[in-house]
Amino acid sequence: MKKMTIIGLIGLTILACQSNKDGYTIKGNIEGAGNGTAIMTIPVGREEVTTGDTVKMKDGNFTFTGKLEEPTMIVIQICPDKEKTASFSFIGENNPITLAGKWADVIDQYGYRGIPNVDVTGSLNEKIYQEISNVREKLMQEPRFKKYAEVQTKLNELHNGEDKEAFYKYQAETEAITKEFNNEVRKQQKELILKNDTIEAVAYYLNFLQNDMELAELEQVFKALSPKVQNSSFAKDVREEIAARIRVQPGMPAPDFTLETPDGAKLSLSDLRGKYVILDFWASWCRPCRASFPEMKKLYAEYHKKGVEILGITNDSRKTDWLKALEEDNLPWLQVIDEYPIRNTPAKVATLYAIPYLPTLMLIDPDGKIVGKAKDKHELKTWLDERLANKK
Repeated sequence: MKKMTIIGLIGLTILACQSNKDGYTIKGNIEGAGNGTAIMTIPVGREEVTTGDTVKMKDGNFTFTGKLEEPTMIVIQICPDKEKTASFSFIGENNPITLAGKWADVIDQYGYRGIPNVDVTGSLNEKIYQEISNVREKLMQEPRFKKYAEVQTKLNELHNGEDKEAFYKYQAETEAITKEFNNEVRKQQKELILKNDTIEAVAYYLNFLQNDMELAELEQVFKALSPKVQNSSFAKDVREEIAARIRVQPGMPAPDFTLETPDGAKLSLSDLRGKYVILDFWASWCRPCRASFPEMKKLYAEYHKKGVEILGITNDSRKTDWLKALEEDNLPWLQVIDEYPIRNTPAKVATLYAIPYLPTLMLIDPDGKIVGKAKDKHELKTWLDERLANKK
């Protein structure tokens, strides 16, 4: 019996070791945090609550153990006994991971207390994510981009000053320098994504780059990733973005929607069937959007009498901001406000139409089919002139 018991215990020990090896052990030390608790939360979806664990913290030390279905973003909340809490995040995976930070580094900004510069070791996903993230900072140090670094310094000074017009003027004057730098950043980040095609974190970072990619390029990069990465939760937004862009390609039926007008009524895109409709995606906080309105008014005056409608779709989350902008800019065309199904999530129709930036103009034909997203008002006018001429 004793012999069998010993063998049984050995077997259990082996199983326990194997189980621990298959999961994660996160050992953290936040120097100076003292005693209290540490809370680990794992987001499981925009509409769902987070899951997690709470452990005791002694002298800033804490340990979490468990198992993840796949690499995921983890938030650690440090709760000292006699101080306000502070948080930090990283990409966790099923490996031994160590965290090291300092309570003295805590920053309080915009109502959020964060712990910056926490050193994370043991997570390959976090390592690759940081490598891609740091491309911009590394390039800033290179001699070839010295001029860009100087431009950014001056832009920051102007942005913090009172003369906002000077800021926008200098921003426009240095646009070519900024574009050259940003193109190199995206190029190197794309190369790192393709180089690390089996690491889930690259799909997470692809979310930040996809707006600057045409559909063909985005599909090419995504298809180059391993099936494991393509099917990960980190890739969910990219999968949805590709599907949305395919859905709104020229010639496809424009997805219908119903939104609220300034007077509280409801207006559907299908209510405008039989006319050419320009969808103007904008927001009160978008300076280029509002700067474009004088030209948009000229366009409206020219084409509205020919049966063309403009439907402004604001990306404002606060209705009061939208109504104030409408009053200030005195816009004569139809207006609706987009919906935010859940707090801190993308707007409903902007997501439906895969809108990459504001402002964006899209033309819908009288049959309710998409003509395309216009690069600018000149292209939009060309499309309208061609089609209205043929209509005659």
